[in-house]
Amino acid sequence: MRGFYFITDNAPIHQPRKDMLNERNRDHKCVFLPLHAPALNPIEQFWALVKHQVRREKLQDTETLQDGLADAANEDPIERLRNIIQHSKNPIG
Repeated sequence: MRGFYFITDNAPIHQPRKDMLNERNRDHKCVFLPLHAPALNPIEQFWALVKHQVRREKLQDTETLQDGLADAANEDPIERLRNIIQHSKNPIG
């Protein structure tokens, strides 16, 4: 695993095993993100956009909600994901 990084968001359930942190394991490095860092996680941004779009609609029942979620998630997903990933490369500006 030479040159690999383990990236975790510091949530207790995502903590790496102690042997992953051992000083003898010099072929990889653990990187800890803040506990809640949606700006660094593109899927969080994608779902925020989907939820925003669904909230704008008047959904009456579960079936309508499912259709609304599917429509929102499928609305130009490739371009939307490209934009999100590009933005996440520079979360400050």
